[in-house]
Amino acid sequence: KTNFNNMSGTLHSYLWIAIAGGIFGFVYNFGIGANDVANAFATSVASKSVTLPQAVVIASIFEFCGVLFLGASVTSTVRGKIFNTSDYEEMPEVVMLGMFTSLVSASFMMMVATYFGMPVSTTHTVIGCIIGFASAANGIQSVNWDETKNIFISWVASPILTGIIAYIIYGFIRHFILMSEDPFRRGYYTFSFVLFATIGVNIFFILNKGTKNFEHFQENVYDNRWVVPTSFGVGLIFGLIWLWPFGPWVKRRMEAKRAATQHEASDQIQSSSPQSNPPIHPLSSLHSIGSSSIGSHRGIQGEQMAEYDPEEGSIKLAMDKSVKSVKLIIDSERMSEESTEHATNLIEGSIKSVKSLAQLIAEDSTTVKRRKAKKSRILVRFAEATFRQNLEEQSFQESRETQQIWQNSSQYDSDVEHLFTYVQVFTASLSSFAHGANDIANAVAPLAAIIDIYQTGEINPEAPVQRWILAYGGVALVLGLLLYGYKVIKTIGYKLTALSPTRGSSASLAASLLVVTASYIGIPVSTTQCIVGAVAGIGLVEGRENVQWRQLVRVCISWVLVFFVACLISALLFSMCYYSPSMMTAVV
Repeated sequence: KTNFNNMSGTLHSYLWIAIAGGIFGFVYNFGIGANDVANAFATSVASKSVTLPQAVVIASIFEFCGVLFLGASVTSTVRGKIFNTSDYEEMPEVVMLGMFTSLVSASFMMMVATYFGMPVSTTHTVIGCIIGFASAANGIQSVNWDETKNIFISWVASPILTGIIAYIIYGFIRHFILMSEDPFRRGYYTFSFVLFATIGVNIFFILNKGTKNFEHFQENVYDNRWVVPTSFGVGLIFGLIWLWPFGPWVKRRMEAKRAATQHEASDQIQSSSPQSNPPIHPLSSLHSIGSSSIGSHRGIQGEQMAEYDPEEGSIKLAMDKSVKSVKLIIDSERMSEESTEHATNLIEGSIKSVKSLAQLIAEDSTTVKRRKAKKSRILVRFAEATFRQNLEEQSFQESRETQQIWQNSSQYDSDVEHLFTYVQVFTASLSSFAHGANDIANAVAPLAAIIDIYQTGEINPEAPVQRWILAYGGVALVLGLLLYGYKVIKTIGYKLTALSPTRGSSASLAASLLVVTASYIGIPVSTTQCIVGAVAGIGLVEGRENVQWRQLVRVCISWVLVFFVACLISALLFSMCYYSPSMMTAVV
């Protein structure tokens, strides 16, 4: 095994690991965007609170704000949480190679899971990869199993607990608001309480989860005695703002929109009645065409046509005799019989010229349209294959059971549903902010460890995460959501149960509530598994038949498979690189 006591003389030998690690780090974060971020926005997109392009914009803003303002300055992924770093003090190149194989394995597993539309925990995936390389490098006894056992607990605890909370929240909203005699009035006045609870929980979520990267803040400043009152105090302020002035403004806006819709429908009925057009004399029409052609076309004799320049899109035609013939027609009553016969010949020639002119104009218009269509064809196909797909229609075509569940789902007051779009967008935005603050640092941890070892030649107990690495991961994450996030959105948003703004906001609120509660009392949970359990709990409120149990079982099985397969692939890949006959040797 390599001795790195004189690391400065051998840095160039491992540059390929740093470069390749950067490439696969981008791929891995791309997979996180397509999977982890996509499942966070799945309920919002499926309930039509936001479109997929709008979700990408929201993620871009709030993920990057979370990275820049609360992003981790250090990462503890290799600081004794998964394996004992002291075992590798004399072999930092082993950890460097192990982190690289972990990135490769995690990237592969994330893309495979996303291809099949399976929402998985990205953190659990990379942890499984690190366990695999650590076991291959130094035996399974080097793995900190006390820490990793929390992963197994979360597979059961996360979906069950969140499902229970989501069932309670949506059950209350459904029976107390949606099924009341006047759902909008009751929803309007109870919405302030909904805002109070939602915003309070999400602010606490930000302060609790987003600031964990700052040890000084967590140890010396953070205290639930002021964090909890502050969080729900902000929620109370928003609840009061809803009562006045924001609530009345939204109410007036919704009433104006309803009135405009009714007025538009009335106008369409009136405009559908047939109207007669006054007849147009053919000679006057011909005179108009000929006269309008005088100023823009250079005259030539007879039916001869001028040169056509396709680049300029211009048509140069002769219309002198045509115009003259039109004038002769107008003055035909004063002509002699011979002049009239001559005028008739001229009319026939003018008609042919006008027909040729119309034909060239049509050809010119067609050519321009084809040229524009050719230029935009690639972009249109790209958009239709990524973020402009009809995910609802695709989901119905892929699963008849999905279509039946959506068609049979209960429909409630549209105005109340519209109110809850505000809650859902707000919750998705804050969740995205917290994800950028906490989870991106975990996602780039292997890459940060590779860069740090390459630059220092030793294992730093607190590997620094440089800002450019966080931004690098953020770009890949947004691109993943934009280009490939539709796969997971279809699974969570459409194929588990039918969603609406009230259902989706209840699921998001339940997931956020469980994450902050579990973090406070020390129960290990995964946000991905939380949102899956919440969506299933929402479906159960209206009956067991409203949940696709087969799809839910597939998702749960994928959590287990992805973890252990990632662990196995990482161990095999590391062993191939490290124990092969071309084992890494130091350059003296």
